[in-house]
Amino acid sequence: MNKSNLVASQNEYLNTGSNNLDKTASKIFDNCVIANDAPKKIDFLLLVIETLQINATDSLLLKAKKIGLSDEFSNRVLFWKMRCSNPFRNTYSFSSLSFEQIDSLVELISSMSENLYPLIRQLLSSKESKTLNEERWTLFSKRLKSLIRERMNIQRSYIASLLSDDNNQFFRELLVILSLSCGKGGANRLKASLYHQS
Repeated sequence: MNKSNLVASQNEYLNTGSNNLDKTASKIFDNCVIANDAPKKIDFLLLVIETLQINATDSLLLKAKKIGLSDEFSNRVLFWKMRCSNPFRNTYSFSSLSFEQIDSLVELISSMSENLYPLIRQLLSSKESKTLNEERWTLFSKRLKSLIRERMNIQRSYIASLLSDDNNQFFRELLVILSLSCGKGGANRLKASLYHQS
């Protein structure tokens, strides 16, 4: 396959589907394994969603029901247990996420990101005044760091470094991931970042 055909096929893959992972995409991930940092990344993306929206847990559960996800997402305790697969949590459960759970979480995050895209875009925008942008980032990072202190094990050096980072580089990366998870093919792009070739 020549380079132009390869690029065309990749673009076709990225542009398939809107909120749902399509059948073609599922086949593409057959030879892939879940990346070690996938539970961490998913949990932090959900934390960013909680930062951007008040009562986000209720909104997440309602959205899960609306898009037809499994009963695991209608129960707060089961949803919390899934998130505790993040090893940086205070209540780390030593469990791993299944392929089906990751698919469902990806679909949920992608769908929520689409709703929150205007706020995400404001935070990432370089067109607005520096003062306004700094004010937004101060509010956002303060709220997110508060959630991290509340939910994560602050004795871990990784968490301590996040809390002391004034540049908020990791937070920006999370917002970029959420922005790329929106719209057509967004769920597929997010899923691709959580797997690697076996």
